[in-house]
Amino acid sequence: MNRTDPAAPRRLRSTTVALGFGLACLLAWTGAATALMPPYVYENARNEAKSVIVIAVDEVAVTPHPFGTCTVTGTVKKVERGTTYSTGQKVELGVPCAKPNASPPLGGTNYQDVDRLKASSFGRAYLDAAGQVVLSQYEQLATAP
Repeated sequence: MNRTDPAAPRRLRSTTVALGFGLACLLAWTGAATALMPPYVYENARNEAKSVIVIAVDEVAVTPHPFGTCTVTGTVKKVERGTTYSTGQKVELGVPCAKPNASPPLGGTNYQDVDRLKASSFGRAYLDAAGQVVLSQYEQLATAP
């Protein structure tokens, strides 16, 4: 800050307020369900998933809470990676989800919109060795790939 410029403190406060407002707008624009981890973290989780399967969604059991875990039940249509699953196998997946207007905590979880999750016909799941969705990496698909 320039000590000879009497307006410098006022400009610094204005800049700080503007940056705070910009950050608040960015968070509001991205929505509460948006995760706050760098994209490469999720990409690494997808790349390192033990199993990758595409399912035909049979049913979505919605959490009674504003956000949490929905249970997606379906049939494996395609195995893209791994040997744990086979085509035709029935599966149940825990998928992070949020109802409209829910305010899940900020963090690394990608919450799927409940209405869109229920409307999707297919999904791609990136799973760990225990069959759990890795870092909330579940992709809704309108059609089978």
